[in-house]
Amino acid sequence: MLEESPSIVHDVSVAAAVGRRTLPQRLCAAFTQSLGAQRAALSFLPRMEHWRLLHATDEPALRGEATQFTLGDGPSVSAALRMRPVHVRDMRRATCRAGSPLREGLADVRQVLALPMYVQHTPVGVICLYYTVRAEVTDAHVAEGQHAAGLALDALLRWRAVHGSDECACPVWTTDTRAARWERIHQAAGYLAAREDCPVAEALSMLQAAGARDGLSLLDVSDALLQPRDALAHDVPAARTGGPVAAAHGPGPHTALL
Repeated sequence: MLEESPSIVHDVSVAAAVGRRTLPQRLCAAFTQSLGAQRAALSFLPRMEHWRLLHATDEPALRGEATQFTLGDGPSVSAALRMRPVHVRDMRRATCRAGSPLREGLADVRQVLALPMYVQHTPVGVICLYYTVRAEVTDAHVAEGQHAAGLALDALLRWRAVHGSDECACPVWTTDTRAARWERIHQAAGYLAAREDCPVAEALSMLQAAGARDGLSLLDVSDALLQPRDALAHDVPAARTGGPVAAAHGPGPHTALL
């Protein structure tokens, strides 16, 4: 049972103060314990085209995060791209995009809370909390968790300069199919940003909106733009309303980061 007054900000502050080399693990532990989750994953985007998993509390959390970033779809991806928290209250009833086997990697997960980490308008990472049992996660918990995610990012940016080098013993995907698929998404975003003369983050939102409109994954939309076989690629630019796609309380249009 979650407390009425979340202690997540305090717990994350303590983790940041004593974390040192084990900071990613301590942050995941702080978020899971304070927000009542059973597992967590902390992802980082040192470069937008490279997804880097800093820590997962267990193998199912790793698989859940890998599934999302492989497909370019899911709460973690949505939160990262939109730079807004995404809370899926019931994964069993949530509808995924056409052809997206998201539930295969999240088979026992009942709800998900993804908290983005970003600097100004640039996605930097995401912490995803997986709940395998029912928990009453309120709007106050989400808001407090997002505040704590900002503190976590400040600590991670300082930690990275000391401990986050390529020699750090962290799982990093930069050459396998997961990274290759994620890189295609950002190649498409870069192409669209140049074509539409807009920031890459806005181009990612356009791609995501097109996927939500047509029932396709972000990866499918990106591939259609890079290798057009029909009119879909020409329909990607959406109305520019002056901000990211609106947040959702489910895995409909998803976002990505870190």
